[in-house]
Amino acid sequence: MIHKRDSGLSMAVGFVMILMIIAMIIGMWAVIGVPEQIRDAEEYHAIGVTNAFLDYKIAVDNQRLNGWVGSNISMLIPAASAYADGALFMKEDVGMLRVYIGGTENSTYNISRLYATFGTTNTLVGYEGGGVFRNDYGYAAWVTPPSITMETAGDDLYVTLIVPEMQGSFAVGSSEGIPVDTGLLSVPTQVLPPTNQTVVVTFTADDPWDASVWNTFFYEKAILYQNMGVNIMSDKPSINTTSLTIYPSVVGYIYLNVINPEYIVDVRRY
Repeated sequence: MIHKRDSGLSMAVGFVMILMIIAMIIGMWAVIGVPEQIRDAEEYHAIGVTNAFLDYKIAVDNQRLNGWVGSNISMLIPAASAYADGALFMKEDVGMLRVYIGGTENSTYNISRLYATFGTTNTLVGYEGGGVFRNDYGYAAWVTPPSITMETAGDDLYVTLIVPEMQGSFAVGSSEGIPVDTGLLSVPTQVLPPTNQTVVVTFTADDPWDASVWNTFFYEKAILYQNMGVNIMSDKPSINTTSLTIYPSVVGYIYLNVINPEYIVDVRRY
């Protein structure tokens, strides 16, 4: 009889231990496995959102290149993920681009931003200044940067800067994709007079991370065109400002054109 009681006690203890082991496994999975799955899903979703904004850039560039003034494009931005709702924002005047000639301010251009947040909202993907960026926890990089091109002809330098300006302001949350309409209003081009003075392009941002990512753009362009023989340099005088300085040759001139396409952006109305 004593032997049977011991046997029953052993079975009970064993059963409890099995339950404890199962509980530990479930707990470890909840602490380690679930967050990892969520991170993997959010990373995969971020790639999808980034691709959507790259498609958006191609679409609005085609509007400008083909002169489709008055036309609208409709794009679906998949802001929401499988684990959380997302949001789409359109903000005007997140930064200011200024052009100085010989130290005197010549023209200014407002920079706007269309971007999506999702998951924990620590990741932003969006379109700004003609480029597509991704920002993770305040660390941003260009997926494809804005556009500035330079060509030399003898001693002269021809510079073309494309600065899209987007009108609109909204913040829309969704558990699905968010359709956005973008219409091309006009494509004004400012042709500055030839100058043999220094040309400085500065960008001042509301957010320090935004100035940093534009500084990367200016720096990479400076390296590219220095290798082509252009006298050019980048600088970041403050956390909110960055600049690109272009020097003329001794006997040459700088010819600067600024293409400033204007768009109206809105969430599609049903």
